[in-house]
Amino acid sequence: MAQDPKTPLTSGIDVALNSLSSTTKNFQTLAGEITQMSKQSFDHATQTFEKLRNAHSLEEVVAIQTAYVKEVFEEAAVRTKRLGELVSTFPTELTKSYQEALQHSLQTAAQATDNVVKTATSNVERLSDIVNK
Repeated sequence: MAQDPKTPLTSGIDVALNSLSSTTKNFQTLAGEITQMSKQSFDHATQTFEKLRNAHSLEEVVAIQTAYVKEVFEEAAVRTKRLGELVSTFPTELTKSYQEALQHSLQTAAQATDNVVKTATSNVERLSDIVNK
């Protein structure tokens, strides 16, 4: 019942890769969110520029610029909140991955210890039987 010595290493590598995969997914989500925000910001600025280009009076220009500034600050608040939520999940995900890795390592060590104890017990029993004969 000897366990393959490479199994703990392979299991550890699998856990590390899963952790890396989780981290990569988080960064991809963040990058996608930032890309979407940048696109929306560019589109909004382009639309505002077109409105300004077609403005016919100073009052209209001021109204367009005022509305633009107000919308930019409102969007900035929403974006900051969204990015904060995304970034706040990173430590949780990383901690979870490493907790799983540690738990797996401890279980592997416990299994290896059990195997050593069983083997030692078996050897002591065989030696005792030989001595008693």
